[in-house]
Amino acid sequence: MSDILDGVIIVLQRGERFLVGRRAAHKPAAGYWTQVSGKVEPGEAQADTVSREAREELGCEVRALEKLQQLPSHNGRYRLHYWRAEIVTGEPAICNDELTELRWVTVQELRGMAPVFEEDIALFEGLLEGRQVRG
Repeated sequence: MSDILDGVIIVLQRGERFLVGRRAAHKPAAGYWTQVSGKVEPGEAQADTVSREAREELGCEVRALEKLQQLPSHNGRYRLHYWRAEIVTGEPAICNDELTELRWVTVQELRGMAPVFEEDIALFEGLLEGRQVRG
């Protein structure tokens, strides 16, 4: 049995802006600006996790569009599946204690925020430039 868990990262984009949230102090990656994420529950499809986590953390309905890449987490505990999604209904808002702030940011703005993951910046740049970002 593998000790590595599967998690999804929800990539939401509006034009040249991406939704990021600041992780709460009691969560993994505390204080980091990153996308909404969550653990895939046993028997749950990744696309369903994307929808569930958006409802729980953002209070809006999203549709998973495509898996963009897969990377290991920095702590090695998770296999992270990055999914592009679109908002179907509602407007993202903080709905639980996992995030302390939400912002729609450009890549340049994200570069000026700290701490951030370089993988997020590279992903956003690739999406804006139309590069294949699958990993």
